[in-house]
Amino acid sequence: MTAVTDNPKRYTIEEYLEMEALARQKHHFINGQLIPMPGGTLKHNTIASNIITALNNLIRRHNLPYLVSNSDTKIWIPDIQTFYYPDAVVLFEHPDYFQGRKDVVMNPLLIVEVASGSTENYDRGQKFMDYALLPTFQEYLMVVQDKPLVRISRRSSGNLWHMESTEGMDEHIPLHSIGYAIAMSDIYYRTEHL
Repeated sequence: MTAVTDNPKRYTIEEYLEMEALARQKHHFINGQLIPMPGGTLKHNTIASNIITALNNLIRRHNLPYLVSNSDTKIWIPDIQTFYYPDAVVLFEHPDYFQGRKDVVMNPLLIVEVASGSTENYDRGQKFMDYALLPTFQEYLMVVQDKPLVRISRRSSGNLWHMESTEGMDEHIPLHSIGYAIAMSDIYYRTEHL
């Protein structure tokens, strides 16, 4: 994640959404500033795809009332005037769209970020704290690329969060927000040589 710079140019929400619709590169929007998103590696993209597949399979298998989306869906955080693109997001039943836009949601239940060495601290720190401002947000998975390790944060009550880690290919991650677990082997499927 690139830090916010001292660039004096600030954009309105409307300008950002208009420019983003035509942009070749995605940008986060943090209080008026555009932050370019780095391109994902094949390993990053495979892990993100695996997670989306595992979540969708789980939801279908158990006929759960959730929707899963990928990194093309932006999340709006009104308290800090910020748009982020998570790697995966789970919504309960019906999306709450920002100003009726079908590409921006405001009611994430579960958010997944696939972290690299350069983004891990930001994903685990400031970005998590920003997401935590959303009242519907209940669970956060930060997936490490270089080894089978997932850091899980769960809202326990109000603004209190419980954090733990799961490590190893034989482990499962209980997803309290949707009531089922996903296997680490599904998350890291066919990524060992990437």
